[in-house]
Amino acid sequence: MYSTQVYIYQQLTQVLCMDTTGVGETFLYRYNPVYAKVLTINKGVDNVLLFQFINQQEKPVDISGSSFMFRAINTAGSELLLEKPMVILDGPTGRAKVQFSGSELLEVLAQPASYSIQRTQPGGGYSDAVFVDAQAGARAPVNIVDSVLPQYIPSRPLTIPTTRLSSQGGVDGIAWGDYPANPYWQGNPNGGNYWNSFLNTEYFSSFIEPINPVTTVQMTLDGYTGTIKAQAAEDYQSMFYNVSESQTYYNYTGTIHHTILGWYPLIRMCFNNSIFAVPDQPSSPALASAITENGVVTSISVLNGGSGYLAPPKVSIIGDGAGATAVATISGGVVTGIEVTNGGSGYWYLPNAGMGTGLYPNNPNQTGAAVVIGTGFVVDLLYR
Repeated sequence: MYSTQVYIYQQLTQVLCMDTTGVGETFLYRYNPVYAKVLTINKGVDNVLLFQFINQQEKPVDISGSSFMFRAINTAGSELLLEKPMVILDGPTGRAKVQFSGSELLEVLAQPASYSIQRTQPGGGYSDAVFVDAQAGARAPVNIVDSVLPQYIPSRPLTIPTTRLSSQGGVDGIAWGDYPANPYWQGNPNGGNYWNSFLNTEYFSSFIEPINPVTTVQMTLDGYTGTIKAQAAEDYQSMFYNVSESQTYYNYTGTIHHTILGWYPLIRMCFNNSIFAVPDQPSSPALASAITENGVVTSISVLNGGSGYLAPPKVSIIGDGAGATAVATISGGVVTGIEVTNGGSGYWYLPNAGMGTGLYPNNPNQTGAAVVIGTGFVVDLLYR
């Protein structure tokens, strides 16, 4: 059986205060070690910080009638984290305290910081700083830490980036080569070589303002093929830089987590699941059409196998019905076939509704569903 000793801990700190009572104003010697202690503020519990004010002869200073303000600031000295008046416990012996409840610390980030104490003389006299480090400086270190009972922090949603460039673009009659509208695509004999001058292959989530030195992003992938990484910046106008390794997924379905270590003002997730970003260029999306009978998807015909697929693409079947699913097979980066795994129901005849007849050459009575071939989706994007 293990036997462990634990202690009731009191943080009693001696700090140097100028004695203006006329006694001891002239210091005979300097005593350094008594006022260079690092404080700790534990989140999740009440914190009582005890102080004794002494002069440089290590004698108590009578603080009766004085008022004291305790402040915690970030290490850069640019942000006030905590501020609270101190309570005098025993004026003649120079004892005072400051107390922070667990609820007062909820919005304060766990971080290394600094603290200072300001004294106002009795009767509203002049204010001076209490020296709290060994070099007669008015700041000393304090660590704000997640401790006994960290509060529950709910996950927060992020926007989910999408790209139709990575999927079949013929659903509404617009093919991938039509974006962006530029004569190089069809008018220039080498138009296929201009893809990287106009197409954006990376997409980003909304911004994260971290509340901890460890930020976890959770997301669910649905047939996702591509890379995911985290980027950070100093502010909204700054350039973003990579702060995590790029993770590659091949036709992956499931929930994943990305953890970003370190303090960053802004973070965003970067997604690249465009087939235009694969090594073997140029790449092009595949195209297919569905055959429906009595509202059920019976087969899918590949009209164009495309090129450049690193993994079997995600096949989505859209229309007025529900439940239809299919899987694709590839060879050499080309979609060679699509097998219907569930025909679903309710996919009744749809008017042309903008779908190009050249892209959907089926009998109108059998055109009840449209096929979208893509490199997957990101859903349920959350962080904490």
